[in-house]
Amino acid sequence: MIIKSFNLNDLRKSNSNFFLFYGSNDGYKEEIINEIFLGKDSGEVIRYDEGQILNDKNSFFETCLNESLFEEKKIIIVSRITSKFYEIIKDLTEKNLSNKKIILNSNILEKKSKIRQLFEKEKNLVCVPFYDDNASSLYKIANDFFKKNKISISSENINLIVNNCAGDRKNLKNEMDKILNFSFTNSTVNKDQILKLINLYENENYFELIDSCLAKNRNKVFKIINSNTFNRNDAMILIRSFISRLKRLLELKKLSKIIGNNLETINQFKPPIFWKDKEIVTSQMNNWTTENIYTLLDELNSLEISFKKNNDLSCNVIFDLIFNTSNKTSNLP
Repeated sequence: MIIKSFNLNDLRKSNSNFFLFYGSNDGYKEEIINEIFLGKDSGEVIRYDEGQILNDKNSFFETCLNESLFEEKKIIIVSRITSKFYEIIKDLTEKNLSNKKIILNSNILEKKSKIRQLFEKEKNLVCVPFYDDNASSLYKIANDFFKKNKISISSENINLIVNNCAGDRKNLKNEMDKILNFSFTNSTVNKDQILKLINLYENENYFELIDSCLAKNRNKVFKIINSNTFNRNDAMILIRSFISRLKRLLELKKLSKIIGNNLETINQFKPPIFWKDKEIVTSQMNNWTTENIYTLLDELNSLEISFKKNNDLSCNVIFDLIFNTSNKTSNLP
């Protein structure tokens, strides 16, 4: 059974013992687990990694199946789930776990994934996809946070923080906490302070690189790459930032179909796109079709999965993709 991540009431009401949380938004998954499952009455919380269980299945089954009269509730969380876990969880779903809840946490799962299909099909199992937040939802989270904590910060600087977290609210929370700690002695936070607090002086190069790529400015792309030192640890940040920018572009293209004018679309877009970025965003909208955006998103999602397995050549691969993308001729009429 599928429950959308925003339908929290359905998740709270569920009597299921088995939950599959999948997707790349680890921050939102963590938030939901803490809010719904790890309250005062949650009982004992046991965490596993899939690898631990594969190395000692008997111990895991004992934890799940053994019962005693005085045993309290148990929340069992298994991280980094892959297809290797299918037979184990399928076997467990046929057992009576009474006072135990098992939460499987996985990254992106394809539609053909056996585990995903199992949890989507069976009514007594709950499957919750956690997709990346878009810029608008992250902006609202940040704006509400700063208002609640009485921190004075401009809309432009909120956008700066949101852009840095690459579509993941866990990253956003980390950055907001840094600013909150700083604000105990400074109720107003300016751009220069933010750049220092979240190490954005270097990261601004990521956004400039990606924006230039999407605007098909190959000369600018070449200049940025050659004037900066990137390493394989930067590859994942680039991918996440790339995906975030593409999702914003997708939202802009959809809104443009309704409004019928790119400039007016940019002016009405939320969170706001500031005047200095309007020219390059207009160029991006003129260069990309919705179909091409989806194609590139699929390619980036596949790269993200492969980089998590082996990132030895990740920087070379992502730079090749950026070069090729910036050099492709637009097929818009």
